Amino acid sequence: MNNFIMLSPQYPPRLRFFANRLKARGFSVLGIGDADWGALDEALRADLAEYCRADLSCYSGNEDLIGEKYAPVLSAVRYLAEKHGPPAYLESFNEWWLPLDAALRQDLGIPGLKPAELARLVRKSVMKDRFRQAGVAVVEGELVTGLGALLDFFERSGRDIVAKPDRGVGASDTRRIRSREEAERFFNGRNPAFPYYIEKFISGPGRELYSFDGFTDAAGEPVFFTCHHYNDGILEVVEGNPLSYHNLRSAEIPADLKAAGLAALKAFELKKNFFHIEFFRLNGICLGLEINARPPGVLTVDMINHSKGVDCWDLYARMCAGEKLEVKLPRDRVSCYAARVFNRPYLLSHEELLARYGGEIVFHMPMDSKVMGDYAYLVLTETQERRQEILERISELRS
Repeated sequence: MNNFIMLSPQYPPRLRFFANRLKARGFSVLGIGDADWGALDEALRADLAEYCRADLSCYSGNEDLIGEKYAPVLSAVRYLAEKHGPPAYLESFNEWWLPLDAALRQDLGIPGLKPAELARLVRKSVMKDRFRQAGVAVVEGELVTGLGALLDFFERSGRDIVAKPDRGVGASDTRRIRSREEAERFFNGRNPAFPYYIEKFISGPGRELYSFDGFTDAAGEPVFFTCHHYNDGILEVVEGNPLSYHNLRSAEIPADLKAAGLAALKAFELKKNFFHIEFFRLNGICLGLEINARPPGVLTVDMINHSKGVDCWDLYARMCAGEKLEVKLPRDRVSCYAARVFNRPYLLSHEELLARYGGEIVFHMPMDSKVMGDYAYLVLTETQERRQEILERISELRS
């Protein structure tokens, strides 16, 4: 029997479907996480052949492994490998744990990404080089080397820049800088042990944020891909603008975005891996931002399943089981994620929304993220026009 080790299988909660589909395809799914066994979802417990509790907080602030904290995790993986047999895969499906995944694979000889291969997937400065290799334009940026160079870059970039950790997850510790005073405060307050990356802030009425999402097979070719369009940049969302995004139907994907996505995917050399590649599109030019080598976040896999009529969790399990997939998408509809935050006076109550649009709101649940909002709705429609109409009703405030 093939063994598949999942790190932190309980978070995010939707990852439990990977365990379910892997088990259904003949894998013995083994879990290692920092939650108590009794705290795991009942369905997840039923799909795990064994679970070991271990403290996964084994990073220093820059995602470097702390030896004495890493050792118990390594010991847990060795125990499972000795008891059940060598694992064919070890995955967390989580961007935060990429360095831990890679270290464990290397120490136990498990196939997949190793530490030496991670820079292009976790360091924003190296990601830019890969985009350039792919022929994809990038936003001007550089590593922070000193206050003088930072201020020079600030002036050259129209006095509006973004600073973020060169290694970091999502919008964590990302800040927009619009004055020399803010630049000096950032420089003097940052942790000098960690490298930071700065880039010009992209703005303008024509700016659009897209993601290119899917997963690759053993040869690095996409099993399938799709694109999502976001209502705003992540910085604006963090600052309080509720998030919404939706997929594009196949014929709606701009040709230049598709070409940039496929070229970038080849340059990042991912095999048997999910990808979430972010682009700004401005005045007809696609600008490569960054890649996340994991499933697209939170409910996006659900959105793909609904809009395309597939089961991404099962497709992935079939691919891991060695099946050569030729995916023909059964349908091509529009799915939308719409977030609400609790401190806004919405015109329609939750109950009124469901009464009016219950046939098209296919899923809804509370969230716990500054980015994803306090409550989420997934909308499924036939057209972008209908999607926009329902989104406006979800977002509409009392006057």
